[in-house]
Amino acid sequence: MLKLLIVVILMSYFISSIGFWVYLFTKKDAGKKFGFSFYGIGFLLQLIYIGIKDYQAKSFAMATERELPFFLAFSIAIVFFGLSWKYKKQLRDFGSLFAPINVFLVALTLPYYGEITTEYKNIWFYAHVILSMMAYAFIIAGAVVAFVYILTQRDLKRKKLDSFFVSKFSSSLMLLQDIEYKSNVIAFIMLSLALIASSVWSSVYLGKHWIWDPKQIALSLLWVYYGFIIHMMVIKHEKGKKASYLTVLGGFFAFVIYWFIKHPNY
Repeated sequence: MLKLLIVVILMSYFISSIGFWVYLFTKKDAGKKFGFSFYGIGFLLQLIYIGIKDYQAKSFAMATERELPFFLAFSIAIVFFGLSWKYKKQLRDFGSLFAPINVFLVALTLPYYGEITTEYKNIWFYAHVILSMMAYAFIIAGAVVAFVYILTQRDLKRKKLDSFFVSKFSSSLMLLQDIEYKSNVIAFIMLSLALIASSVWSSVYLGKHWIWDPKQIALSLLWVYYGFIIHMMVIKHEKGKKASYLTVLGGFFAFVIYWFIKHPNY
């Protein structure tokens, strides 16, 4: 059943991507509604999948390396729906970017259908995983929005008034900057809480207040970097393309940390 469910989730996000892409080319709201509806179906099915997995494992089953991409996709969906609820129709256009990301992440879990076991069955480790994934989700959201802002500004400067980005987002540049800033702030908060949860976990269960492993150090450096971005935006009043380049760079750093830096086994 879970094998079939994960395939249906993948197809839901894929069909959602098609709907959003059709809207981009036809400008008909039916495509956007179609894409948003299937995005919602994919999200609800993910929620069911996570519930079943947790029930079977009698713990938080997503806290394993093989399931983390799936949970990251789920976290991104939460962020997307939250932004769409906050900013209404303007943000639904971004489904054409978020849905394909979810397709990719869910597809990474397809080869794994075995029983899930984890040696870290405690609330602090689960909190660390959940908060870290939410931080990554907001980092991705901020980076995507910042990238769109940069491309829109580039085309405006080159007077390409017929370009896709100018036609879609030139009237929403302030909104894009606002979303970018809030995504960075929430990502910083989530990273802070994730590091706190990790510290408590390592102290209680490993007898160490700090774990000198590459992943922990990298997350701490990412936390410092996002603190720097927020400092530049708030204290130095940095905005526009310079701030967006910093945000995109933060997204790149997060990508490297997530995919290429791993926790050792304790």
